[in-house]
Amino acid sequence: MKRRIGIQQKFVTLVLVLLVTIGTFIALFFPQRQKSQMNKYLNEKIQVTAQILAYNAQFAIAFDDKDGMKTTLGVLPSLPGVKLALVIDTLGNEFGAYKPDNTYQSLAPTIATLIKSETLASNLKIIDIDDIALYAEPIIWTDNNAQPPKQSVVGKVIVGISRKELNNDAFQSLLIALGIGAGVVILGGVIMLVLSSRLVKPLKVLARAAGKVSAGDLESTVSIHTNDEVEVLANSFNHMVGNIRRALEEVQSSLKKAEEANSRKTELLSIVSHDLKSPITSVLAAIKLIELGDITEAEFPEVGGMIRQSCERMIDLIESLLASSALEMGRIQVNKTTCNGKELIERVAEANSLNLSNKAQTLTIETKGQDFEFYADKGLIHQVLENFTSNAIKYSPSETTITARVLATAASIRFEIQDEGPGLTDEDKQKLFGFFQRLSARPTGGESSHGVGLAITKRVVDLHNGKIWAESELGKGTTFIVELPRNTDMPLAA
Repeated sequence: MKRRIGIQQKFVTLVLVLLVTIGTFIALFFPQRQKSQMNKYLNEKIQVTAQILAYNAQFAIAFDDKDGMKTTLGVLPSLPGVKLALVIDTLGNEFGAYKPDNTYQSLAPTIATLIKSETLASNLKIIDIDDIALYAEPIIWTDNNAQPPKQSVVGKVIVGISRKELNNDAFQSLLIALGIGAGVVILGGVIMLVLSSRLVKPLKVLARAAGKVSAGDLESTVSIHTNDEVEVLANSFNHMVGNIRRALEEVQSSLKKAEEANSRKTELLSIVSHDLKSPITSVLAAIKLIELGDITEAEFPEVGGMIRQSCERMIDLIESLLASSALEMGRIQVNKTTCNGKELIERVAEANSLNLSNKAQTLTIETKGQDFEFYADKGLIHQVLENFTSNAIKYSPSETTITARVLATAASIRFEIQDEGPGLTDEDKQKLFGFFQRLSARPTGGESSHGVGLAITKRVVDLHNGKIWAESELGKGTTFIVELPRNTDMPLAA
């Protein structure tokens, strides 16, 4: 596996290489250049010192001001490397002198020669004797009162400076400069290291989050507030992870719906094969008996009724399946108008009067409230109430009472259909409104049941922003309840 090198490691390596390069350059090229530059510097230092003394000495000699000259020479101890300074007038006499040690004695012969020599601008030069550099500078007085101004040599200044001490002083200054430069480089490196650390830290956070996302943790996000491009990158990362999470949820939801659809398809095939097989078999058996002549004329009405019931059961199943398919595919049409809840429940009771009579059952209607009008699809709500009522008739024993209630409030209309059937188990309650669900209770009069009616009613109620549920205790009957807002285009008030 290839080893990774971090940004900080790369930066530290770069700084070290830079420092080594600078050190190598200094070690190889500085001594040569330093020697020539130092000689030039020393010569200029000597000449400038002599020229300054000569400038001040012209006034002291002109005005015979030895105290002033003494003051000027008094600053020489503060100058590094100065070993002696002599101010000589035109007669060769000392006008002022600076002799801090015995250097003068060793240089006396050379100094005497310099005193006697003619000092002109064209032949001025530095004389080196051992460590001391001697230099003589003429003292020139300018008479500005003359026309034109007249210059004359009134003496000379002889300066002796120790090259070694001056060199040491310059070298120390150079070392200080190099030290400051190295310090600046190191400080800059530390500052850059800190800055790189601030840059690398959020990038590491991003890298860890990216690793979690690649491992499947789509809840991983980062919180970076650097007010720069890294923060923009972090926000883009969070947005990307959110999009991936939502896309995955949509895919999972689609897969779940596909699995449910496939499961319902399997259940549908099972129901169709089972529930259609029985009536078709009955019809074929009756037709065969007719073909064989085994049916007497007196038996024809009974056999015809059996064929009609079988065909009605098949039509009922097909209509339920078509309604289920329409709901699932969103093809159901909702045409809302003003409805009256009391009138709806009365029509449902009237439509089921024959079935009630066949089982000697009684349906009573109870109302509470004054205004029963609401805005909904009259046909679909009739279908919901019809399903509740037919189920109550179907699952209740003969000679029992079914109670239908309409309760009106200022905000809603509530329908209740209560039977005296076997009630619901806890398992029944869990799958009550699912498609193709078989409950524990069985019709008491041999009626057919396909397991789609309640699922359809649930979808219809949802289309009207209402609530649907069942209240039941095993062995004590069941009450199905629907509550709808007055205006079903608006959600039901909590």
